[in-house]
Amino acid sequence: MRTTEALDREWRVEHEHSAAGAAAVTRWSDREPDLYGLADLGDALDCRHDPDRGPAVLAALARLAPTEELAARTLLQALLPGLVHMALRRFADDPDAVEDITAVAWERIRTYPATRPGSVAANVIVDVRKRYQAQRTVSSPEKFPVAELGAAPSAEEVALGRLTVEELVAAAHAGFISDNALGLILRTRLDDVPLRQVAAERDEDEHALTCVRWRAERRLRQHLGAVA
Repeated sequence: MRTTEALDREWRVEHEHSAAGAAAVTRWSDREPDLYGLADLGDALDCRHDPDRGPAVLAALARLAPTEELAARTLLQALLPGLVHMALRRFADDPDAVEDITAVAWERIRTYPATRPGSVAANVIVDVRKRYQAQRTVSSPEKFPVAELGAAPSAEEVALGRLTVEELVAAAHAGFISDNALGLILRTRLDDVPLRQVAAERDEDEHALTCVRWRAERRLRQHLGAVA
């Protein structure tokens, strides 16, 4: 809970009614009309309680999030109660769940597909739960051996071999895989850079990246089956 307390304190002190936040909201409203009339980031956050305006404001923030860090931070603050509830309710056995889930949520928010339909809040919560559960799984090799994820040639790799780079990019833009997963696939599959090297460059866990790549390639295989 120290993580959420720190985030709440940072929000109140640095963002909620800051001049920089007010200027950002004004600038964003030129691109996102659903933000028009909001005074600052605090106003944007308060809209989450409005059933009529809230979903549109969150969707606007999600579209801005990949390139506007303040928009991403506002969306994270809006979703924080739901993330904490999920961590405490579903993953109470893990004392680091809140911190880890918050980190996963930040990554998801910064890579959220602009064209994805449905509720932003629900989509992010579901995505974070799945990704966090996958990370928990690969951290226990006896339950989910890494060898199973990286076996070659897997059905996922066979499917991947049928896609061009342009088709991979299009799949990412359509929301089938994240931009993060796209970059990982391009580097490790097409450029043949070892996954261990990519993990070291990113300062991330190799097993977690293995799972990210495996899940993305599985989505691509399913996508190929759907359009075949």
